[in-house]
Amino acid sequence: MNSRISVFSAEKKFQKYESLIKKQAVKIAKILKIKNSAIDIFLIGDSQIRSINKKFRGKNKPTNILSFVEPKKFPHPELKSVKGSVKNFIGEIYLNIDTVNDFTGLKEHLKLDNLLAHGLLHLLGYIHNTKNDRMKMEKKEKWLIGKLDN
Repeated sequence: MNSRISVFSAEKKFQKYESLIKKQAVKIAKILKIKNSAIDIFLIGDSQIRSINKKFRGKNKPTNILSFVEPKKFPHPELKSVKGSVKNFIGEIYLNIDTVNDFTGLKEHLKLDNLLAHGLLHLLGYIHNTKNDRMKMEKKEKWLIGKLDN
């Protein structure tokens, strides 16, 4: 795949989800043909995501996921130490683990896939500010989830 997806837990209790989230994010990135790139995913809780949401979006409430596209030409010296093919850092995803109780159930697993798909699409430039944008993004999300099921 030639991409690097890293998952970090803000709290010890979230560490048990790291491998599953990385596995699903890698699958989604392959379907989306994300290559030669790095993405960081941070597993955080309600209070942390509320703080980030307030600081960067002006909304003083928790949300389930936030994505931040990396500014162009932002230096990432750690990528130079990665041998081979990682050429750019796409961005960061903050996933609110408190919104899902347990990823072992089918319902929660589907919710995780939807959240990761949503976050990765944001990093690729998809938005949902207008009805038209929202419809395009939802269509791409459904297509992506359908591909995951195959």
